[in-house]
Amino acid sequence: MNVVLIGNIISFIGCAMMVGVGLIKKKEHVIRVQCLQFTIQGVANLVLGGVTGFIANLISIARNLWFARREGTVKVKLFFIGLQAVLSLLFLDKSAGIIGWFPLFSAAVFTWFLDVKSDAAFKIVILVAQVFWIVYDFYYSNYVSCAFDIFTMISTTIGLYWILKDRSAE
Repeated sequence: MNVVLIGNIISFIGCAMMVGVGLIKKKEHVIRVQCLQFTIQGVANLVLGGVTGFIANLISIARNLWFARREGTVKVKLFFIGLQAVLSLLFLDKSAGIIGWFPLFSAAVFTWFLDVKSDAAFKIVILVAQVFWIVYDFYYSNYVSCAFDIFTMISTTIGLYWILKDRSAE
């Protein structure tokens, strides 16, 4: 079996979880499911040569676990963003150009706004962060993830609609 096929098979498992996350209304539940999804997606990125994607996923797990139990101060946010920036710089695939930095950009947006109080605003943060992954996954031939990135944006938009609809009914 070739590497692209193996990476995409692994990716499919994580992708199924990623789309399901978009339908979850509560941020706390999203964070828990994302930890498992990030592990699987990180392995897929590593298999396909996307080391900065692997790094992003590992740091995202640590960040999510931290934020699930503690407050995300500005210092803590900057720590996680800075750690990812340093590790990304050390392991950056220079041939990828700016695309190699996209996992950092996505994680920086997500980390900075992770403690947003509104579930609707949190869905918008997910949508913005996901755009970087679409391009990154396509570049590294993670076609399954790329398709599911789009599905995630659709399911997240549906989840956002449900939240807004619930608010208007109140």
